[in-house]
Amino acid sequence: MISGIRSLSCFAIVFTLVLCDVSQPSRSAAKPLATLPFEANDHGIIFLKARVQSSRWMSFALDSGASFPFVVDSRRARELKLKLNNSQTFAGGGGPGSYTVADAGGVTIDLGDLRFADPQVKVLALDSLESIAGRRLDGLVGQYLFRNYIVEINYADKVVKLYDPQTFAYKGSGEVLPLTVEEHYFFVSAKVGMSGRFEPVDARLLVDTGGGFVSIVLNAPFARSNGWPARGQKTVLDRSLGGLGGEMRLLVARGSSLAVGKLLIRDPVVYVSEDTGGALASNEFDGVLGSQILQKFTAIFDAPHGRLILEPHTTYDRTLEYDMSGIRLRAEGRDLNEFRIYQVLDDSPAAKSGLKEGDVLMEINDTPASKLSMAEIYETFKQPGRILKLGLRRGTSTLSVTLRLERSI
Repeated sequence: MISGIRSLSCFAIVFTLVLCDVSQPSRSAAKPLATLPFEANDHGIIFLKARVQSSRWMSFALDSGASFPFVVDSRRARELKLKLNNSQTFAGGGGPGSYTVADAGGVTIDLGDLRFADPQVKVLALDSLESIAGRRLDGLVGQYLFRNYIVEINYADKVVKLYDPQTFAYKGSGEVLPLTVEEHYFFVSAKVGMSGRFEPVDARLLVDTGGGFVSIVLNAPFARSNGWPARGQKTVLDRSLGGLGGEMRLLVARGSSLAVGKLLIRDPVVYVSEDTGGALASNEFDGVLGSQILQKFTAIFDAPHGRLILEPHTTYDRTLEYDMSGIRLRAEGRDLNEFRIYQVLDDSPAAKSGLKEGDVLMEINDTPASKLSMAEIYETFKQPGRILKLGLRRGTSTLSVTLRLERSI
């Protein structure tokens, strides 16, 4: 999730590795200061356990795109009776709208055995992002960790390790990329290839561990200046994703390549922004490198030394697919286990079967949808040729439809 006061907030890949030994793990001569297990789903969002004011353990997303050190959801802040001040409304986040941010002082936050006393904490509403993610989101861990530690994210083992920048010495053989820090955000250089152009184009991408669901997002000005998507290229309009500024309009297409250092990603799924306001309408950077790409690696953020190190996992060559059903959902209810159709993609199996926005998904092949997570449902929708029997509720009526999944891009 890209978030920030001045300009930013938002919340398939076959990797061909050149000159990189995937069998050698990353290691430092120093021991980690902390080891933090995390939960994650196939969307790539990292959920750490955190406590605020010695509360019960909560679920915080680790978000390199959040310019704030820490964020607490406004509902949790009310429950904990945090004292708020300096409430302000900002624009420029993911989506064209605005959002309200307040300061909370005198707060302690625990991550594992680490305690952060009175860090800068912002309070804002995260419920809309929670509905998209399909699971509880109590807060965000943002820039503080990345600026003060070496942050190693091992997506395969689902663990984050924090190292002291003074003693960390990288011993692995991963791809070392220059990482620039500008106004609280991290950027890497890449070359993006899209249909309709012979040569890939240089792009400056914001590295966003909170960019769940997406691989690469191209900002609207950058895409327009390069004529992307190309005339006649097959695209899908997806408006199911959003940020603090509301709904985003994204055209989904297949790119021809993404090169980051010596790493070459072929046929990536690319999201092209059509936003007219917010972060993805900015011309200050070219796009976002999201968690669908990052989760293919152990990613080591070494901001103090200006580098990002990527070590491919043994599954790096697994192709990631885009949705094949045409169903985009929102999670509702106290336990976020009721799934309402937010968008039916044009010319999709769902559209051809008569599904409508507002329908509630009740069953998939006789399995209650309430027993599945959002991630499990979306992964079920990415199996070409599979036939699914769906049970739905429309108003006071129930209906059953059969879908045959097919690739849209």
